[in-house]
Amino acid sequence: MSARLSAKNAAVTLPVGGGKGGIGKSALVANLGLALARLERRVLAVDADLGGSDLHAVLGLANDRPGLGELLTAKGHAVADFVRPALEPRFFFLPGDAMIVATANPSFQKKRKILHAIKAWPADFTLLDLGAGASITVMDFFLTSPLSLVVMLPEQPAVMNAFNFLKNAVFRALDRIFRDNAGARAALRDFQTRGRGPGAMKIDELVAAIEKAVPGQGERARRAVGRWRPKLVLNRARRVDDFAFARQLTRWAAEDLGLAIEVLGFLPEDEAVRQAAGQGLPALDLDPRAPFCRAVALLAQRIGQWAGRADEWRAHGAFDDSFQRAATDFAGLFPPPGRVERRP
Repeated sequence: MSARLSAKNAAVTLPVGGGKGGIGKSALVANLGLALARLERRVLAVDADLGGSDLHAVLGLANDRPGLGELLTAKGHAVADFVRPALEPRFFFLPGDAMIVATANPSFQKKRKILHAIKAWPADFTLLDLGAGASITVMDFFLTSPLSLVVMLPEQPAVMNAFNFLKNAVFRALDRIFRDNAGARAALRDFQTRGRGPGAMKIDELVAAIEKAVPGQGERARRAVGRWRPKLVLNRARRVDDFAFARQLTRWAAEDLGLAIEVLGFLPEDEAVRQAAGQGLPALDLDPRAPFCRAVALLAQRIGQWAGRADEWRAHGAFDDSFQRAATDFAGLFPPPGRVERRP
């Protein structure tokens, strides 16, 4: 394959975040990447958890190779110098910064340069496993693609956390756009101090405040938010009733932030994931028939159709029924509503 991809066939870049740690981002990146590779898609998995890199462990790989840390701290290296094939012929891995100290807060210019190089690496899908929290670095990595993916657990506090993560991302995106505009930045700061959670701000109010401070810039802010197409995967669901948490997040994000979130799928709570982690294996390699693995395979089929069509997926706007379509596709992997499956 050519070392460069045409713009038409550029990789679909999916930064995988969610704010809170321990929600299963690394397990999703590892297993989804393998599932896509087994659908004959070329995949690059990037451990972008600066200061906490552990994707290698989920993949069952030794922590003995340089990677993103060296790209951020040393000169004269290219992404291709550190990408390694792993587990599948079409699966490639860029290690994190586990071998380097103090790379958690690189400059914006350095991050932009590295992310541009990562996105240019020849792949159908590039998956970025992001760190916990909502630091500026996590936000910048998350915003590197309009097709970023949020992972969320089926719990009320997790919905609030995911919402605030998205809200922080909106503010970071607008802060970057208006970094040299004092009036717009003052309006952003005012809204940032209004509290967390749903109802503290509405995107229309923020746009109006920016327009009032800097005439002509309000619609620029609205367009910037409107171009973003975040995705959602609900992880560790136990029954179909849990799907409602995904609907709640999409509603809050639409009403307050002006974001149209596409619900991609639902992954079951599954002991196989913990067993695989204990054995240093991806769950797909431990038991591909496990409920989690079957759900990941279905998720890969839904995502895999967009290979070579990143711009088309970004422009695709029919998200109003994405929850219902995903619920219909994944419901068969869960116990009926009102009943929790007992697992040994």
